[in-house]
Amino acid sequence: MQRRFRFKRAGRAFLLLTAACAAAAAGSTAAAHAHLVTAHPAADSKTAEVSEVRLVFSESIEPRLSTIRLENSEERTVTEPAAEVDSAQPRELAVHLFEKLPPGIYKVRWAVVAADGHRMSGSFAFLVSR
Repeated sequence: MQRRFRFKRAGRAFLLLTAACAAAAAGSTAAAHAHLVTAHPAADSKTAEVSEVRLVFSESIEPRLSTIRLENSEERTVTEPAAEVDSAQPRELAVHLFEKLPPGIYKVRWAVVAADGHRMSGSFAFLVSR
């Protein structure tokens, strides 16, 4: 009987160790994705003027594979230059607009690829009012 009891205890310890390792591996994989941390203008915000859209992510992002698309309320792309990642701030993606946006509702659609190759995307809206 003692052998059987020891086996059950060892079996439970092995299962717990295996589960802990699996949880740790899953946690490190999820942390590698570049999640949106902050945005300017912020999601669902109301602002008087916008001359730039700046997004900050939890991880460094690949400049050539990361984009911001700004749309007006009619879902038409607002003319803007390509999004840029500053080499000094590899977690920030920005679009510097040529002109200030006229009043209206705008939607930001973003897609980024983290330095490890994981792709993330999302969108949010904000209001420009005078």
